[in-house]
Amino acid sequence: MSKFHKLKVLEVKKETNDSVSVSFDVPYELYETFNFKAGQYITLKFVINGEEARRSYSLCSSPALEEPLKVGVKRVKKGLVSNHINDNLKSGDIVEVMVPDGRFFANVQKSNYKTYYLFAAGSGITPILSILRTVLLTEEKSYVNMIYGNRNQETIMFKEELEVLKKEFPERFALIYTLSKPKRSFWSSKNKMNYRKGRVDKTVIEWFINKFPPYAQNAEYFICGPGTMIENTQKVLQSMDVPDTRIFIESFGGGRSEETTEVIDNAHLTASLDGEEINIHIPKGKTILRAMLDNNYNPPYSCEGGVCSSCMCKLNKGEVFMKKNLTLSEEDVKEGYILSCQSLPLTQDIEIVFE
Repeated sequence: MSKFHKLKVLEVKKETNDSVSVSFDVPYELYETFNFKAGQYITLKFVINGEEARRSYSLCSSPALEEPLKVGVKRVKKGLVSNHINDNLKSGDIVEVMVPDGRFFANVQKSNYKTYYLFAAGSGITPILSILRTVLLTEEKSYVNMIYGNRNQETIMFKEELEVLKKEFPERFALIYTLSKPKRSFWSSKNKMNYRKGRVDKTVIEWFINKFPPYAQNAEYFICGPGTMIENTQKVLQSMDVPDTRIFIESFGGGRSEETTEVIDNAHLTASLDGEEINIHIPKGKTILRAMLDNNYNPPYSCEGGVCSSCMCKLNKGEVFMKKNLTLSEEDVKEGYILSCQSLPLTQDIEIVFE
């Protein structure tokens, strides 16, 4: 479980003042292993200051093309790995990479006739770009309407690629940028056609959907960005009676982390992992995942931030408190699934299974 492969960095390209894209060379013998669906992510592993650190980044490359794996990484304030990548990673470096994973993806097929609505903000563009390119290149009868929010014109990641796609597919791709703090000198009659001022909020989303009604009634909605932007978009879509089964969400942070005073100290954990039964105790304040790692076990995990679902397991006994959940659906939780990287024990005995 959690197997990594060593891949060589082909290129580190500066996209904006605070972001880069990183391309990896995949050897021929690993082509099948690294197959992915548009929207999925890979997990990178580094050793920084003597400590192992893992982070998951969405792929912005397209599986419809024979091109290197590529991720976009935006600098984060006090971000250990994002800053390391932006400051130190270079062509020729070797990085340990886990195979693609993730439940946020588009089921792209050549025969599809759909309208796709894509909502992105900031670095949330990365999986959205993969979906956008793959749909336009594969589904010749489908249409894509996209809105992309940023702080100002200088923080727009992959703007050059987006503009190329607009020119290549003018009849099937509509793109609107919205800027929360644009520079005054930017506004002109030309720019006002493709840009709006503000965030991706209720007003902008309603305007956007009314301006670009679906060509094909079979419509799907993909949302990626911070928590507030996701909540705004989801509420508008639900108010328009869009079924939840047509709304797909990937969060890039901004979820709420709550505190609880009911956490149990020294709770007993029984875990089933790869056919082995594990019995350990969880110190107060430690998550299930961290307790297992501290006891030299190797459960599956990637980001430790509640963003991916790599550490998901089934809770068969007891209760836990998830500090953050940015990936499991309400149905998943009802069925007993939890994120081990975010789960603190609320009962003395906890029993889980990694399926």
